[in-house]
Amino acid sequence: MTGIRVRAIGAGDSRAVAALEAAVFGDPWPEVAFRDLLALDHVHGVVAEDVEGHLVGYAVCSSAADEGEILNLAVAEEARGLGNGTALLEASLAWLAGRGIAKVYLEVRRSNTAAIAMYQRAGFATVSVRKDYYRTPAEDAVVMTFDLGAGSARK
Repeated sequence: MTGIRVRAIGAGDSRAVAALEAAVFGDPWPEVAFRDLLALDHVHGVVAEDVEGHLVGYAVCSSAADEGEILNLAVAEEARGLGNGTALLEASLAWLAGRGIAKVYLEVRRSNTAAIAMYQRAGFATVSVRKDYYRTPAEDAVVMTFDLGAGSARK
């Protein structure tokens, strides 16, 4: 992961984030969704940049009461397997921990075994499956949770 920088999403990042979203997901959020979400106090986003300053990944998370959710996490195909997803996840969990979050949830496509493995390495556990959660293409979601309040080193 040499040379990768993770930072908070800035106001000028929404176009690049939406472009990566469209490249990675079959049913992408539009740019306006990122702008609107990231304007909310309970939503936070981070980006990963390569050594040349190009956006190679992003994550968006939210908090409500003592629960958090990883809403989206994406890494450009050419930047996968280099620790970018883990760095984005860790930055998101650190932000959530700073807000007093005890439990974090996420959904991931059942076929996305690399992401599921990354989440499991981070300490997430599968709690259920949501049938036909994703639309394009139609697929089940694996629902995972992480107990951030149980003595996590991320606090």
